[in-house]
Amino acid sequence: MGLTDEDLAVLFDLGRNACRSGESVLPVLRMRFPGLPITQCPAGDVSDEPFRTGEYFDLHLLDTRDHCWKVTSDSLAATGLLLAMHRGAT
Repeated sequence: MGLTDEDLAVLFDLGRNACRSGESVLPVLRMRFPGLPITQCPAGDVSDEPFRTGEYFDLHLLDTRDHCWKVTSDSLAATGLLLAMHRGAT
């Protein structure tokens, strides 16, 4: 599948805007990118370096092609996203 730089920029901006307005971020992103696995957890639960850091969440790229998902830094290998939420963000 792979995510383009444009896809990632749109995802990040949509997520940031949803958090800023108090909306739940997952439904907003899933509506815009149906079929893309997107999950979230507290930022403290993730020790990997984020692909992109933001005010409300850190964006991690996931390779979901195998049974066990793994964090990747390769956007062309990314088939899912993990939002590591900062305190107070939804």
